[in-house]
Amino acid sequence: MKRKLIIAAALLLPSLGVLAQPTSWSEPQLLIKAEHGLMAPVWSPDGSVLAVTGDNYIGIWVARADGSNLKQVSNEPGAGYMMRWNNNREITCTPYSLENGRRMTRIEQVDIATGTSRQVASAVRNFKRSTAMGASSVYRLMLDEPQNATSLIAGLSDYAGKWVINPTLSPDGKKIAFQIVTKGLFVCNADGSGLQELGKGSHASWLPDSRNLLMTSIVDDGHRFTSSDIYCVNIDKGSSVNITPGSDVIPVTIAVSPDGKRVAFDNDTDGAIYIINLNY
Repeated sequence: MKRKLIIAAALLLPSLGVLAQPTSWSEPQLLIKAEHGLMAPVWSPDGSVLAVTGDNYIGIWVARADGSNLKQVSNEPGAGYMMRWNNNREITCTPYSLENGRRMTRIEQVDIATGTSRQVASAVRNFKRSTAMGASSVYRLMLDEPQNATSLIAGLSDYAGKWVINPTLSPDGKKIAFQIVTKGLFVCNADGSGLQELGKGSHASWLPDSRNLLMTSIVDDGHRFTSSDIYCVNIDKGSSVNITPGSDVIPVTIAVSPDGKRVAFDNDTDGAIYIINLNY
């Protein structure tokens, strides 16, 4: 019996290769180019489709994983902000409209095959984003009260008064990566404990093992981004490796594919979507 268990464990080893930092990676490769700027890529659950939005999060486009067959499925303002896939065919988004000078945000579900949308929650002024994200507890506070989260979450009290932005849950739901404005990138447990500072970084995207993440390290001159690199960070060891050294791209928002083998990002230099292949 023991021998059988050892053999069974050995058979699983190849699949565990993604449960670590990548050992090598490709140069950035152009994936999607359009006449307008594209940004904020999000992979479908099976990794076969990539959704992106336009400048200022206006509209949603989808393309195959190889960058082909780009098509628009929404033209609504705000639709691309923190959009998420329900399944491989449908995206939940939160477009807004202006009514008497007030911003009113609603929840819609978009069918990517037909481009038709269905409203699932009517527009409200004081919109709670966790309603659309299925969030709970600490993560909900980060989504709904970014200006107050550092004061309301005990583990963040040292930064009370600072805004929390771009929170993202690890695949196993046990960790949250997020930015504290002017302070950098942090990770904490899902209950707000165990705060860990990762240094200057933004727009984290987790690898499948929930122990490693990718982040961008952006430099600006006060008016525009001047450079940026993508780093892979091991949150257990605090070690990091630059996967875009010497590249002329300026990555801003990044998205790791569900299998952990690809990272898509928007390049501020030309407003296109690029991809890097990761090897383990």
